[in-house]
Amino acid sequence: MGIGRTSKWSQFLFALVTSVALPHAAAAADDASPGKRLYEARCAGCHDRASDRTPSREILSRNPPAFIFNAMRGVMAPMAAGLSEDEKKVIALYVSAAAPVPGDPNPNAIWGPSSAQMPLDGPKCEGAPPPIDLAAKQWNGWSLQPDNARYQPAPGFTAADVPRLKVKWAFHYPGSKNGQATIIGNRLYVTSMSGAVYALDARSGCVYWRFDSLAATRSSVSIGPIANRPGHRYALYFSDWTKSAVAIDAETGEPIWRTKVDDSSGLQMTGSPTLYNGVLLVPISSGNEAFAHNDDYVCCKFIGSLVALDANTGEILWKTYTTDKKPEPYRLNAKGKQLWGPSGGSIWSAPTIDPARGLIYVATSNSHTDAFHDGADSVIAMDFKTGAVRWKNQLLKDDNYIIGCPAAANCPHPVGPDFALGDSVILHTLKDGKQILIAGQKSGDVYALDPDADGKIVWQHRLSSGSALGGVEFGSAADTDNVYVGISDVVNFRDPKPGLTAIRIADGTIQWNTPAPKTLCRWTNVFCSGAISMAVTAIPGAVFAASMDGHFRAYAAASGEVVWDFNTAADPITDVLGKPAYGGVMDGAGPTIVNGMVYVHSGYAGRSTANVYDLKGREGNLLIAFSVDGK
Repeated sequence: MGIGRTSKWSQFLFALVTSVALPHAAAAADDASPGKRLYEARCAGCHDRASDRTPSREILSRNPPAFIFNAMRGVMAPMAAGLSEDEKKVIALYVSAAAPVPGDPNPNAIWGPSSAQMPLDGPKCEGAPPPIDLAAKQWNGWSLQPDNARYQPAPGFTAADVPRLKVKWAFHYPGSKNGQATIIGNRLYVTSMSGAVYALDARSGCVYWRFDSLAATRSSVSIGPIANRPGHRYALYFSDWTKSAVAIDAETGEPIWRTKVDDSSGLQMTGSPTLYNGVLLVPISSGNEAFAHNDDYVCCKFIGSLVALDANTGEILWKTYTTDKKPEPYRLNAKGKQLWGPSGGSIWSAPTIDPARGLIYVATSNSHTDAFHDGADSVIAMDFKTGAVRWKNQLLKDDNYIIGCPAAANCPHPVGPDFALGDSVILHTLKDGKQILIAGQKSGDVYALDPDADGKIVWQHRLSSGSALGGVEFGSAADTDNVYVGISDVVNFRDPKPGLTAIRIADGTIQWNTPAPKTLCRWTNVFCSGAISMAVTAIPGAVFAASMDGHFRAYAAASGEVVWDFNTAADPITDVLGKPAYGGVMDGAGPTIVNGMVYVHSGYAGRSTANVYDLKGREGNLLIAFSVDGK
């Protein structure tokens, strides 16, 4: 699934779920609780004894009915096969703790946003929120700038202050694999795989409002002005797993527009959209390689793409696929079923903008079939105005991969290593004005590419042997001189080398490498690891990187020495409601830093539970805010 979206445990669970023919349970008219009966027949086997990335029943219940319903139509569609739309609705109503709006004459109202029904998950802020000021100090979107360098030149504290960072507040909320914090002045916005989007006070963590989208959202949000929309001045943009781009009012959370951008099976809206000059760029990715483990799944018709929308209207301006070849029948699988290809080339990360050249850069994932895909494992340059492909550098050919090979009937021949390029490309300007593109791969390779020579490799380092969950995962950071690269290798049985490395961009010289310390965790699975998969963030003189063992560290930019280490997961942290809550595995979207504060998410897809029967709420899902001396 590209860049650390799977594990051996989740592969096993997926195989178990998709290989067992579950009985179809039609809702009987005289059944007092058809939702209960359907849930027990179709869902309880996994969710009542959840493990790894499968959410528990308790976690599911904290989501609105619309979220649960749309999950059964989207990412969980193979498991919900055979259920009617009405049966999905009664399951959603049964599982969700939220009830329809009392007295609402429209029985379908529960399938739209209904945030008033859901808890805020924190204390409501007193008084009106401050007006939005786009000139205020901020971290807006995946990176502070559209170069995706993840560098904050004016953090509001110095590198010398870093050892004094302490927790100021923590926000505990449902979901996992959440987006990172976006901050505009004293407003903070964060998304959740529960489908909730929150507006918080950046200094205290109190809640201004909560918006419940129609499905999961893990993309980080971007905020910008919106025109020709009476009553709306600023919009907050994200994508969700209804296969849509979404705009809501950044001041109130009121919906503005929603546009479906793709209709492929198994779509996963993971990469954060990039907002630039009134255009919203939405990357498209897919879980096809997981679904294709099911021998009955029609493999594989998905092609990754980038979609450009008018940020004011939601109108699609253009859509460019990572290959111009359309999937077509090309051979039979091991069980005699038709295979389609090419397939794959997902874009898992935020697009990068090159204003001077009028280009967009995207990095792509592996292919799913052995029908050749020329845009898989590539860096691609597209025209900002038209989406036309200007150049394409395929860094690894024939990386054809699905979960469960060689046993699965849909396996490609040969099977590739799953070495996706999952992090955003960094556009870096050298002191002489020359520009370089930096790209990282799950193989452990880091590339410097020449944007003036169709992405020709300038230098290359292989920092580890890589693996399907190894190498470079969610993102590197670059300051004025160096790129700082985290290596995961959480599942690498050959020669794992988790840690952080600094490389001088001008000539590719490795400045330092700091291996990940070995630590103990409150969980004992493979994710008790020093793997650095979460995106890295840099400030002048320091680099912030988190590891899967729950440790959040700062490194001296000059030497790689660890100058600050905070364990987010060993002990409970008091949240904004005054309750104890746990962090967990740190992965995915990374730290954001602005106005003297550092914000980071701790907890990822249930990987930090002590065991599959852990019922003490220790799955880990916290947004933690740090400040100097906690002030």
